[in-house]
Order: sequence, then structure tokens, then C-alpha cells
Amino acid sequence: MRFPLFIFIILLLVVQCFSQTGNQSPQVLEQELQLDWIFSRADSTKWFEAIVPGCVHTDLLHNNLIPDPFAGVNENLCQWVGEKDWVYQSFPFDVSDETLENKTIFLRFNGLDTYADVYLNNQLLLSTDNAFRSWEVDVKKTLKTKDNILKIHFHSPLAVGNRKIAELNYPLPGDALRAVTRKPQFHYGWDWGPKLITCGITKSIELIAFSDARFAHVYLYQQSINNNVAEVQLEFEIFSNYSGNALLHIHSTAFRDVMVSEIKLKRGANKILLPFEIEKPQLWWCNELGDQHFYHFDIRLYSDEKLLDLEKIRTGLRTIELVTEKDDVGESFYFKLNGKPLYAKGANYIPASFFPSEADDETYQWLVESCADVHINMLRVWGGGVYEADEFYDLCDEYGILVWQDFMFACAMYPSDSSFVGGVIAEADEQTKRLRNHPCIALWCGNNEVSEGWHRWGWQDGLSTKHKNQIENAYHDVFNRALPDVVKKNTNTDYWESSPKWGRGDVRYKTEGDAHDWWVWHDEKHFEHFRENIPRFMSEFGFQSYPGLEVLSEMMSGDSLNANDPGIAQHQKHKRGFQLMDDYMKRWFPEVSKDSIANYVFLTQVVQAEGICMAIEAQRASNGRCMGSLYWQLNDVWPSFSWSSIDYSGEWKALHYMLKHYFSDDSTETRNFNPHFDWKNLSDPKVVVDLRKQEGVAWPIHVTTSSNAKYVQLTADMAGKFSDNYFDLEADEEKIILFYPRYETEIKPDVKARSLWDCWN
Repeated sequence: MRFPLFIFIILLLVVQCFSQTGNQSPQVLEQELQLDWIFSRADSTKWFEAIVPGCVHTDLLHNNLIPDPFAGVNENLCQWVGEKDWVYQSFPFDVSDETLENKTIFLRFNGLDTYADVYLNNQLLLSTDNAFRSWEVDVKKTLKTKDNILKIHFHSPLAVGNRKIAELNYPLPGDALRAVTRKPQFHYGWDWGPKLITCGITKSIELIAFSDARFAHVYLYQQSINNNVAEVQLEFEIFSNYSGNALLHIHSTAFRDVMVSEIKLKRGANKILLPFEIEKPQLWWCNELGDQHFYHFDIRLYSDEKLLDLEKIRTGLRTIELVTEKDDVGESFYFKLNGKPLYAKGANYIPASFFPSEADDETYQWLVESCADVHINMLRVWGGGVYEADEFYDLCDEYGILVWQDFMFACAMYPSDSSFVGGVIAEADEQTKRLRNHPCIALWCGNNEVSEGWHRWGWQDGLSTKHKNQIENAYHDVFNRALPDVVKKNTNTDYWESSPKWGRGDVRYKTEGDAHDWWVWHDEKHFEHFRENIPRFMSEFGFQSYPGLEVLSEMMSGDSLNANDPGIAQHQKHKRGFQLMDDYMKRWFPEVSKDSIANYVFLTQVVQAEGICMAIEAQRASNGRCMGSLYWQLNDVWPSFSWSSIDYSGEWKALHYMLKHYFSDDSTETRNFNPHFDWKNLSDPKVVVDLRKQEGVAWPIHVTTSSNAKYVQLTADMAGKFSDNYFDLEADEEKIILFYPRYETEIKPDVKARSLWDCWN
């Protein structure tokens, strides 16, 4: 068929026009400022090189102005840092004339910890008071073409916090100093981490400029989903400098053709809703229940064929709901994913690094991948830490790890003056909007153990009725009004007021809501307690162990690995931690000398693993009544003695390896801890390891033994993970184990084996 010439010309022009607009760069300029920085104590004239993003502790360390706060007893030598004010100043930077011609120019500070006065060219731009949010400020009139200088004065969180406490007309039980300050709560010290009250520019600083309009937020709201169709709508928040028409062009894997929609913008903030349907939707499932399918959206805002802004989002279609219904036991607590009840298998997650800017992509990859490897399908991001980096949630999406997301409140009562609540609302608004396109987000929870602390920990003792009422009203203002209102406004995700619902002193902890069971450990109950006391959903329970030998060596203040080393003691933050580990160990094993560090490390990890897995086995056996097991805790923020299953170096402890069996839906293997086992029937099993030729990234290891061996432990001279470890082996049995180096290498690892027999021989 021959086309008339004029039709051919028109088609050619259309194609050229679309090609040109499709390849345009957006009018909106978003540029991360790559600046050189210096810093100084506010009362000093000496300046030193700074690394931004970062914090004052890491900068002091890089300049050899403090010792490594994680080594030995050096934590004590760094306490003065939090008492001082600090000043950061950029080197002069230029901005192009083209950028300055834009109608709107602002700077976005993505993370400032915490009390900061920000100056540009000696003019005060803003004062900040929240490390959990970003800050945007208009710099159109302040920015110059040449030699712009940013200066940020950080005020001591201790000094400001004490002033805020003095201004309150009622006491705050728990820890008032951290409660009045919106910064990571664990920086003030926890029973698994140090006290290092830092400050600094923790995230990037961006220059954003535009003349017409820009996207503020884009959200794919999922209204309903079935096998045939998903009813959804794109929600756009657009800021415009003009009134008039615009076009939205939407390219997506959800449909074949480009969706084009004409919209009308007014000056200022605009909210646009665009409903549509996705046929035969492919669902996102959590780890091992199905595939993690994603839909991609490329959204472009045009005016008169000019590309104003471009936004890309990735999301998955799924329904997730928290089911809390009265039943014959009490009240249920479980998650339903895509209409199917889910048994949550997982852990509590604390920050990937004590200083959040130090966490890199590789660290996040290792932690999340390590979860998927052992059949974990849920992580609870604990409320005393941080809202994690985008990379963390992206990985949880990709590996199918659901996220129970706490708001950042833990173990204290909080104020509710208008300034504090206003800041909390801004924080919650930003974080819920930032994370709502992630299919992994399963729940927003108001706080960690605040309700339990108020009702069960004696916080009300000695308080007047007036003060009790003031504190309770403050609690309700934040956790029953402000936070649930924001979650409901911005998302379709459920909200849970406080974890746990009832403290362990309340008999209802076994029949309603979620539970934190610390009778084992804190109250020294036997592990059998876990079999006799099974809640509806176990969201916290745990037991300490030693870390691996590599981490222990980082703690030392002396030259030899000695249990009495002051540096070792410095890294045990639980007052009875060493005693409790020792007492529990003696219940099951013959005594072993702490001077035999390798043996002691091995046994503490075995006791931790068997105790926690005993609990998991009992909870999973009650599937239907109990619908979740989230142990405390996945990871560490510094070299420490803690409840973690992965130590500070990334090494898997015995617990993490055993989780692979107890969290598996396919395994029929049972490895019940037997306290009546006669350890003296044990003989030298003569475990032999034979390393074969590397296959892909893995090294096959053939393990054999001449007699029964219990808890065969494999170790390598390089970072990595084994396909199995701490396993039992019968006489003349051969087991093939794969070793996966953490970092790419062709060097043959040196693998050694030991078993329980070696602890006393």
C-alpha cells in the first residue's frame, strides 16, 4: 500500500516530535552538591578536613583527633564530643547563570543531625531540630554566581536537650534527654551499643531549580486487586509556578500504550488523581511464597511540548493487612498477604551502622541476602534506630522481605507540645510518603515498648495525678492521633499503636496482640518456658552470645584475647550479660574455662541457637494460634556481646545457620536441644575437611568423621558463608558443604573444622 505524500510527511513530523520530546532533559534541575568541607569545634579556630555525608565522630577519627571509639575502652574517651558545638563550612562553589535564571531555587538538606543553624553567604537560612526528616529552603535571593559558602553550626544535643527538659512542666519517665530530641535514640546508649552522641551532615545536600512546575510526590495507590484486574490510581503532588494546562505522559510495564492525560495546574501545590486498571495483574509475594513482580512507571510532565519534570517509580501489586479479630482464644494478630494468612518468620533489625552514613550498599546487600538465605520473610525495623536508606527497602522489595516499620520512638515517654508534635507530623508525613511505593512495607507501628513501660515498668511511681494525666495525654496526642492520622492520610497500610500490646506482666500477652517475651534472659527462665507460653505473635524474644573471634579482637585494649580485658568488658552493655550467658551454659554443658576463648565463644553461640530455635519450633507448631516469630536481633552496630544472629563483621553465628532449618517450610529435620545428653559419651570424631575445586563462586567442602560428631563448626580464613554449619554428623557419614566468599576471589580458602568434643579436649 502506498501512502499519500502529505500523510507520510505528517507521520514523519509526529515521529520526530515524539522522538525529540522523549529525549529531552527535564527542565527541573536536581543536582547533588559535591563540595569540599572543613569543620571545627565552635570555640576553636582550628579547622580540619571533613567528609560529607558523615558525622563529627567519623571526621574526628579521620583526622586522628579521637581514638577509634569502637576499640578497647575508647568509647569513654569520646564522651566530650557530644558536649560541644561544631561548625562545618564548605569551600566556595559556583552556580551557573542558567541555573540562577530559574524562578524557584532551593537547597534540600536530606539529613542534618540534629540541632543546626544553616547559613548561606552569612545569611541564616533555617534552624533544624529533627534528624529524621529533610529540609528545603528557598535560596533564590541568597545564591550567587561565584564563591557561595555554606556554613552549618551544630549545637550540642546534650545542651539543647537539657534546656528543653527544663522548659517542660511535667517529668518524662524513661530517658527524658533523648525523648525530647528527634535523633536516633540508640545514640544515647543501649544494652547492645555504645553512647556516642554525634552530630553532622548525615545525608546529601541537593540544589533544585525550576521555572514552571515539578513533581513533589508520585504514589501508586492500590484500591482493589483480584485475578482479573487491579484498580489503582496514580496520585501526583505537583508544585507549579503557573496556572494553565499540562500533559502527563505515562509509560509503564502495566500497559502497552503510552497513557496521556491533560491536567490543569494552579499556582502552588496541586494534587492530581488518575485512576486506571491493570489487567491480569501479576502479584508481588514475600520470600518463598511466590515471585517478586514489579511494575515500572516512567512519568513525564509536559507543557507546550517542553519536558518540565520526570519521575520514575517501581512498585509491586499486593494486598497486605493486619488481622486483629476476636476469636475463641482472645484476639488474633496476623498478616494476610494477597488474601492468604502469613506466618511471619523473621527478626528485629537495628541500624546497619552506628553512624548511619557509614552503611554502604554492600552491607545492606549482605544483611538482606542473609535473611533471604535462611527463609526469613519479615524484618521489624526497630523504633530506637533510624528510618533506613532507600537501598535497604529496595533490597527488601527484591528479596521479598516484608518490613514491619516502627516510627522512631522507643522505651521512653515523649512530650506533646505543639513544636514537638508538629515536627513529628512533618517527619511521619515525609517518611510515609517516601516508603509507600515499596511493596515490602507491611505495617507502621507507633513505638517500641512505650505503652508497656508506662503500664508495667514503674514509671508512674511517685508521680502526681496531674503529671500522670499530662504524660498520658501527651502519649495519646502522638501515638493515637498524630501518627495514625498521617498513616491513614498518606497510605493504605495498617497502623499498630505500640509493640507489644501487653507487657509480659499482663496475662493477656498470650491471648491478644503481639508479645515481647523476656522471661527467658531477663528473668532467667529456662528455655522450656518458650514451649509453655506461646503468644499470638512473638515480635521480640532473644538470648545473648559472644561474637566471632575476629570481632572479639576488635574489642581488646590489650595484646591478647582475654576475657578479663577491660576492652572486652566495655562492649558488654547488659549489666548481667556475662553472668546470664554463663549461668545458662552451666545448665546444659560441663564448665569450660573462659580462658579458652574459642571454646567459650563456640558454646555461647550453641546455647543461643538451641534456645531460640526451641522457641521458634514451639511457636511454629502452634501455627494458627501463633502467627509470627521475630527474634531479637538480626545484626550489630558495633563490636559487641548481643542477641544478634549476625555479628558486627557480618559473620553468621550458630543461630543464623540453624534458622535455615527451623524457618524452612520443607525441612522435617528436628534438632531439639537435649539437656540430658551425656556429653562424656563423646569421643574424638576426627573430623576431616577436603576442599575441592571451585565451582562458580562456591567452594565444595567434603566433611567426614570417624565417629559421631555434634555441632560440627566450619571456619574459613576469609569472610563468607557456608551452606550449612554447626551440624551433626554420624560416623562415616559424608556431608558436602559449599562455602561462598563474601567478596569475589579465586584464592582458595583455608577451612578448618571443630565440634563439641574439642571444647573439653
